[in-house]
Amino acid sequence: MRTSVLLVRITTAQSRVECEQAGGLFDQVWAMQGMVPNEVIIATVHAGGYASLAWVGDQLVGASWGFLGTHHNEPTLHSHVTGVLPAHNSSGIGEALKRHQWNWANERGIAAITWTFDPLVRRNAYFNLAKLGARVTDYHEDFYGAINDGLNQGEHTDRLLVRWAVAGCNGVAPVAQHVAAAEWSISTPQDIEALRRHDRAAAAQWRAAQRVELRKAFAGGWKVAGVMSDGSYAVARA
Repeated sequence: MRTSVLLVRITTAQSRVECEQAGGLFDQVWAMQGMVPNEVIIATVHAGGYASLAWVGDQLVGASWGFLGTHHNEPTLHSHVTGVLPAHNSSGIGEALKRHQWNWANERGIAAITWTFDPLVRRNAYFNLAKLGARVTDYHEDFYGAINDGLNQGEHTDRLLVRWAVAGCNGVAPVAQHVAAAEWSISTPQDIEALRRHDRAAAAQWRAAQRVELRKAFAGGWKVAGVMSDGSYAVARA
């Protein structure tokens, strides 16, 4: 059963218990004990970083965590992890967490929010680029190295880095960006997560093929300008 976004309540994690709740939620989503160690979340929040919890009634269904940093010499919040329990995917909870995060950064005069995502995951590409209006700034091959959680084990960790503008937006988050056509496009599989479960060889072929295209684009002075309705990336001159 899907949960209506209207029932979602987002709270900022401030206490040790709340930080531990966020850590426990991440463990459930990524099927890994200590995915983000509780003490790291606690220390980050104590030092001025960000953590939040998403609730439906009294049930914890999502969480987000990030730390302060810089990106191209501007102050940023790097949103390292945002997770929602699988039963509540596609219910608007992820967007509610990100909107809360944007407002938190805006209140503190932070220039932008950054995060990474797997360019093979089409639903994340659509969410980040078309729905939130974030912009791709960088491409990194095997950014995290080997990760042994339930979602990434045995996979190369290629990532796109996005920037979600906060400063200069007059208190309003960027609008969604839809790209109708492109001079060059880079394909994504319809559902890489299902493909990894059922055909690891085919999933690996997708990674290799997409890596060639992204490497060529970023090395050749092109940029990922957005995502199109068929799930492919629109590539334009930088």
